[in-house]
Amino acid sequence: MSKKNKVTSYSSDSEEMIRMLKILGSVIIIFAAFYFVFAVMNGEITFGKKSKKEAEIQNVEIIAGETFNRPESEYYVLMYDFDSNESSKLASYYELYNAKSANKMYIVDLSKKFSSNYMTEKSNEVNVKDVNNLKVVSPILIKVENGQGTSYAVGLEEIEKTLFNK
Repeated sequence: MSKKNKVTSYSSDSEEMIRMLKILGSVIIIFAAFYFVFAVMNGEITFGKKSKKEAEIQNVEIIAGETFNRPESEYYVLMYDFDSNESSKLASYYELYNAKSANKMYIVDLSKKFSSNYMTEKSNEVNVKDVNNLKVVSPILIKVENGQGTSYAVGLEEIEKTLFNK
């Protein structure tokens, strides 16, 4: 009789292991089904025709060293610290200008390390003629014609006047 008890013991262990695997498999199938349903709802998984999304290249934000080498013959460069209190106002100037003007405008984040070499604290040291002598304060709008800085406006009020003729 002792052999019979051992056989049933092994039998019940294997049956329990099979039950455990069935439960684990069921749980995995349920999670996979939930993922599939939510992926279809969110558009992560689509059926039928696949819509091709074109890659959008962001060529509006440049670094300060690229101020004078843009392909257009005439454009503006708006330079400011993207983390400053004035940044939302300046971003709205940029959006408004682009909506109404044919001339291109580029933006430069003066808080980036690449731009720190071109910064000055004194407004009387501002120089926007070429990249070799470029010194700016924040915020500043530079008008570039044929690769040379021709004029500039410093501060929110002056930038607004220049862009919107106020």
